[in-house]
Amino acid sequence: MLSVIYVSVADPLIGEQDIAALLVQARRNNQRDALTGALIFNGHNFLQLLEGPGDKVDACLAVIRNDPRHSGMVEVRRREIAERAFAEWTMLYDPEFRSHDDDLAQVVARGRLDPQDALMMENFIALGRRTRPAD
Repeated sequence: MLSVIYVSVADPLIGEQDIAALLVQARRNNQRDALTGALIFNGHNFLQLLEGPGDKVDACLAVIRNDPRHSGMVEVRRREIAERAFAEWTMLYDPEFRSHDDDLAQVVARGRLDPQDALMMENFIALGRRTRPAD
């Protein structure tokens, strides 16, 4: 089984409706293809962890690369895994991830999420919560 984490730059015009549509499509396709994972949007960028059969993950990533709702997709981690970290979710997501902090903490506590993956995700979430100083 394969786990891939990527980051990308969201289209500056992306809105909540766009993300909702993306999630409906992703969850349907992920269920069909036996993929699981988590998507985090920090207001400017996406980070996604996608896991499942290697051929299905790679096919999904090929589609994602061509999605106009983001650009500059870069894989930051690719590795073989024995067990899914996000087995319960076809795509875990919540705006700013606030209400799923406990879900992420539980995945970490159960030892299913690799510590390096957890650190990347936690830092990415924290970056989105930083307030910018007024000009």
